[in-house]
Amino acid sequence: SFWLCGGPAAAKTTLTFWNGFTGPDRPVLEQLVAEFNEANPDIEIKMDIQPWDTLFQKLMTAYVVGKGPDIAAFATENIPQYASAGVLAPLDDIYESGQLDPTVLVPAILENVKYEDKSYAVPMNFATLLLYYNKDHFAKAGLPTDPPKTWDEFKEYILTLTNPPERYGLAIAARETIPMWPILIWGNGGEILTRDGQVLIDSPETKEAMHFWTEIVRDKKASPIGLTGAEADKLFQTGKASMEMVGPWMTSGFTAAGLNYDVAPVPAGPKRQVTLGTSVAMVISKPAAADTQKKAAAYKFFEFWNSREAQVKWALGSGFPPTRTDLLDDPRIMEDPWVSKFAAAADQAHFYLQGTDKFRAIETDVLVPAIEAILLGRQDVDTALDDAGAQLRALIK
Repeated sequence: SFWLCGGPAAAKTTLTFWNGFTGPDRPVLEQLVAEFNEANPDIEIKMDIQPWDTLFQKLMTAYVVGKGPDIAAFATENIPQYASAGVLAPLDDIYESGQLDPTVLVPAILENVKYEDKSYAVPMNFATLLLYYNKDHFAKAGLPTDPPKTWDEFKEYILTLTNPPERYGLAIAARETIPMWPILIWGNGGEILTRDGQVLIDSPETKEAMHFWTEIVRDKKASPIGLTGAEADKLFQTGKASMEMVGPWMTSGFTAAGLNYDVAPVPAGPKRQVTLGTSVAMVISKPAAADTQKKAAAYKFFEFWNSREAQVKWALGSGFPPTRTDLLDDPRIMEDPWVSKFAAAADQAHFYLQGTDKFRAIETDVLVPAIEAILLGRQDVDTALDDAGAQLRALIK
């Protein structure tokens, strides 16, 4: 009977998966991948988790020489760069077959996984930014316990709370950060670059927003100038700033620091109530998609990841709202003090610089230098944004 127990084992399909979830969200990611591997003994997802900047330094070269991961995860604004280089496989069939139901996924993500009308990714996470505010600071300054709801109230609260260098009304970062300034531009109907390639960084609406906020931040010294995202978080966390616009990943750190804080929607601008929406999505390399078994295994993992049960566990373990809109009234999500609030802002979410393969150059060579030139008083608002407009048109031409 030797042959009965000694026959060849079913071949295991191994998928390499690179991502940058090095933060407090890492344990729940590892737990979910282990759960998937256990439930699918014929598949193994092997993760390589590294800081995002390290991942981006290696990824394109790895793809080009054929040593890239089978699956990678990164923010949707990076999709055009990789799709246009021809290293990713389109994934339209996972939506068309109904293996992933597009009607229950956050619409903004599905819009932003597209490049030239093909879908190149599936959702991995979704986040919105909310206004964090220090309740003790509000009480001490004699402000209402309710957070500000309009730009005029926002300005009034910020200036009332500002007493540098002991305390700043707002911590706002311009570099090495999740986009904060663009939210203020959008609130006045401004924009940097539209999805169809229209340059609006020097539009009257964008200039008007920058004039309004430059006066508050620079002239009234409401926030230190030149902050990175990490420095802005630290100011709020140490009680040196009263408010900050940031995502759900900071709740655990701020809670651990013993802050008495809450979150609210970003106050409505004159033209719209808006916040940043951001999403990391998963892609498949062309060679992996050409291997029938690898492609089927990857699709099975994508289906598992975006299932109701996995998304509830991910949301509660990471603080990110689910990628599915049909979970917003799930009692487990509603019980969590933070997830439901970030999820509720989904319909105000606007994504940043999508659909352009020049994302990194626009961010680091045009937008950040323009904002810093204004805040450091090297250029006035109109000149800096006119220059940025000319640079941006030359860059995307």
